[in-house]
Amino acid sequence: MAALDTFPELPRPGELSFCERDGRICSLPVNEIDASGAGNLLSYPEINIGRELFHHASTHNRENRRTIMVPVNETLLKRVTRTFFEEGLVEALNEATSSGNDQYNPFIGSVARYLLVLVNVGNRVKFFLKPHLKEQGIDSIGKYTQTRDWSRSAIRSIAWHPNCFKIAIAASDDSIRVYGDEPNIVPILKSGLQKSVSALAWRPFASGELAVGCQNGALVWNIDPNSLITRPLSQAIQLRYENHFPVTSVEWSPNGCLLATASINDSDVLIWDVEQNRQVPLRRIGLPCALLKWSPTGSRLCSTTVGNVFRVWQTNKWTPDRWTINHGTIQSIVWSHTGSHLLFVTTEESFLYGLGFVEDEVFTATLIPKSALPIADLSKLTTGQVEVGGRPQALAWCSKSEYLAITFKDTSAIAIFNTVINRSQLNITPSCFLTGLGIESPSCICFQQNLGRRAGRTVKTVLTIGWSSGRIQYFPFV
Repeated sequence: MAALDTFPELPRPGELSFCERDGRICSLPVNEIDASGAGNLLSYPEINIGRELFHHASTHNRENRRTIMVPVNETLLKRVTRTFFEEGLVEALNEATSSGNDQYNPFIGSVARYLLVLVNVGNRVKFFLKPHLKEQGIDSIGKYTQTRDWSRSAIRSIAWHPNCFKIAIAASDDSIRVYGDEPNIVPILKSGLQKSVSALAWRPFASGELAVGCQNGALVWNIDPNSLITRPLSQAIQLRYENHFPVTSVEWSPNGCLLATASINDSDVLIWDVEQNRQVPLRRIGLPCALLKWSPTGSRLCSTTVGNVFRVWQTNKWTPDRWTINHGTIQSIVWSHTGSHLLFVTTEESFLYGLGFVEDEVFTATLIPKSALPIADLSKLTTGQVEVGGRPQALAWCSKSEYLAITFKDTSAIAIFNTVINRSQLNITPSCFLTGLGIESPSCICFQQNLGRRAGRTVKTVLTIGWSSGRIQYFPFV
């Protein structure tokens, strides 16, 4: 089993690794490398999304609108009505119970207290039957995304287009910036419905269609690359279905015909025909879904839940194979380029697990129960004076299944493994650690799927890293 204690040492203090060449990590002093750390990828766009560009509404410093907007002589009935429409039923009942000197207070306050008791009893029953509903809200979205410290990260998601040179970056101000071949043209996607973006996915074989998972469901943008202005809502199609929001995962099928979405408020996976705005739910009784990943061949779709269950769907008949893990939930999943191997990590264990598939069967004897095997020990340890490893945050596997990148929840170094698939066997060996500048930590990572001419003929793949400072780094493997 591979382990972190066999990795080479981290770069020396004051140095930054900028590429891997022939299996050797190249590092230089920070002042000798360009800001993006791109090395020989100087034609790539330099991106640095700083927090100072955004105006966040802090949940801890929100001003009380009642003390600013409400007249002094406003009656309790008016206050309750306004609070109901602004903040919901529970807050309206709480407002009614805080009686003042209004003549209707005794009656309204008594009714409100009884109703509040009934609401609390109903919520206790609901939370007993569905414990996951206790965690609804912004914090619950961050818990099931691939981005580290999602709620405070300047960069919330990164997605490379699978067929052309185009990268989309979702920022913490709920805007999405699209960078491509023209450095002076950066479309900005923003609308009132696009709140709390958690996932991005480009549509294969379509140059300008981007799916966005957010608090209000899913949006599909159709982007005109020649327009410089911020996109109006009319250019985005909203995909919304009953209780299927917030959407925490969006995945196009490899042929671009279908869009799969998952919501932490819905146990069904939805398969959308976007042109017709129609959906077919993959219904299952149980916990809501959190994360989706389509295999590159399109023959399987893996869906995880907010519990210890995940499923692998056979897309020819849409029949699932149900799996469970011992502890926690699935944190991140990736498929090999052939669809023969599925790797995943969990929220509670510091191991990388693998499943192997061939002809719809797992590589185990028919009399032996199917099980995932640990293939790498990611336990936290100290190298030099720096802690590495621990509980994993996200996985990224390059398009040829040669390099696997892993980020962690509590440590800042990215672990890179070399991987080789030989028929049914997956071999994994340590390669290197990557670190940022100063106290930076990696927010999100992804590999560029289609290098094109920008990267040069000698570049095998490029790992794109969104650091906590808002800086984007390109790390090429040559």
